[in-house]
Amino acid sequence: MNIVNSVRFKIFIGFVLVVAPLVLFLIFNNVYSMNVVRDQISQNYNKLLQQYVEDTDNTLKEFDNYLFHLYSDPDVINMNLYPLESDDYVLAKQRLFNKLTRQLDIYNLVNTFFVFSNTTGDLLVSTRENTYYYDRVQTVKQFIVENSKSRPNDSSNGNWLIMKAANGDHYLMKINKDLGAGLSGGILIKMSSMVEPLSKWDTGEGGGTIVVSPDGTTLTNAYFPSQRYKNISDQITEKTSGFQIVKDKELDQQFLIVREASSHADLEFELIIAEKNMLQNLPYLQLLIYFLPLGGAFVLGIYLLYVQRILFKPLMQLIRGMRKIAQGELSVRLHEGSSTEFAFLIATFNNMVDQIENLKISVYEEKIRVQQAEFKHLQVQINPHFYMNSLNIIYNLAALKDTKSVQKMSLHLADYFRFIMRTNRTTMTLKDEIDHIRNYLEIQVMRYPDNLTFDLQLPETYSQYAIPPLIVQPFVENAVIHGFTKQYGTYVIQVKAEQDPEEPEEFFLLSISDNGNGFQPEMLQQLNSAQYLDQSGDEHLGIWNVRHRLQMNYGNRVALRFLNKPERGALVQIRLPLHTPIVEGTEKDV
Repeated sequence: MNIVNSVRFKIFIGFVLVVAPLVLFLIFNNVYSMNVVRDQISQNYNKLLQQYVEDTDNTLKEFDNYLFHLYSDPDVINMNLYPLESDDYVLAKQRLFNKLTRQLDIYNLVNTFFVFSNTTGDLLVSTRENTYYYDRVQTVKQFIVENSKSRPNDSSNGNWLIMKAANGDHYLMKINKDLGAGLSGGILIKMSSMVEPLSKWDTGEGGGTIVVSPDGTTLTNAYFPSQRYKNISDQITEKTSGFQIVKDKELDQQFLIVREASSHADLEFELIIAEKNMLQNLPYLQLLIYFLPLGGAFVLGIYLLYVQRILFKPLMQLIRGMRKIAQGELSVRLHEGSSTEFAFLIATFNNMVDQIENLKISVYEEKIRVQQAEFKHLQVQINPHFYMNSLNIIYNLAALKDTKSVQKMSLHLADYFRFIMRTNRTTMTLKDEIDHIRNYLEIQVMRYPDNLTFDLQLPETYSQYAIPPLIVQPFVENAVIHGFTKQYGTYVIQVKAEQDPEEPEEFFLLSISDNGNGFQPEMLQQLNSAQYLDQSGDEHLGIWNVRHRLQMNYGNRVALRFLNKPERGALVQIRLPLHTPIVEGTEKDV
């Protein structure tokens, strides 16, 4: 802790002498830069918005011209000439509908075209929102009624009108009543469609775009909430084109308001830009940093020399030492003639290298030992004599044309080797292990049909408990290879799982026994000795491997005992702890 505090104190002194004045300068520099950037961005957004509103006004003029020339359309003329019920009227109406529908594809801004007969009440509506066709027809009827009441004597309806539908949406509407014979043509433009292109502009988090009427009523809500606009609208003092800064008190955030009024409709487009979005990529005016006062440069130079001596030089020494260690040069050692703090680090580094060198040698030796044990274990797993004997049995059965026995032998042999190839798993169920033993013993029974039998007892209670793989097979194989004899009649191998009589709630016993000659006294003493696990395992490799893996998995909780039965034969008992019956590291067979 003293070393850490010393380093902190030196860094603090350096900060006070050099970094603090530099930070103050940068703060001043950035404040100035923020003001410059704010003004420039405001002007740029204002020019872009002016251009957008101008383009929108020109588009509205095009719609005016289209409505004005609609009276000369041949189908409109035919609708004036023919009666409402006539086929010619219906065909003209259908052709006009198709034309207006095509115009919707050309004029993306238009939401609905309509033609209305004041005389007959017939209404033709073409809209891009076909799924809401009925609602759009009702909206058009509502607007026509409202327009006739508010402007009953106006034949041209000069400017575009702002209309509000029953669902709350606002529309721009234009009507031309001079189509002849009481016919009127009109256009509806949804307000949200007019502001949608502006929504794609980068206004930052919390920003957006909105359209308002001259009296301040919000006409859109899709790209900026009306309620939030009410919170800042009282700060907007000017109602003409321009920009200003307002603050949303609820969000505690400042916004830049850029607005532009339409000359062709009573609308005002407003951009609400988050100020932090404008300033997030503000580049520092780095050129000015190079003109720091000469006094600051002098102090900085002294500080760098000081840091070089107490920090960078020993750091570089440590980095070079670490690189050599990474390249395998474990003989490297660092000189401790440095500052107090780094002297401790360098001494620790040298001790660490010594430990790594010793550990590397130990790990390498252990790795070689493990590889040798695994290699010998694999050799034991696929016993060539067992394999050749099994093939000879299949051959003899085939020569006798005993196809059922050949099939049985082949299945057991296939299951046996399938299990062997899956022994790379960390654990498996006790049932899988016993099934594997059954396959092995079935093959041996077919080899000695009159002299060998077996008994496998596995209660359901223990069938799903997880165990290391192949902890039973070596003992069963030893019983067949070393214990098999014909002098006492049929040779019986028994594998049984049962409760531990001493601690049935904590352990269970897994027993492998036979009725052969049993263990020799010297062998029995060797197998039960405490030093057996520490030996190399060159002799009795299968037993040593099992004992070693049990010790690694269960530690001192496992017990492995070798006995001779009182009547006759060998007995191996494995005392295993009861644990959660979950098998880890398993894989499904393909």
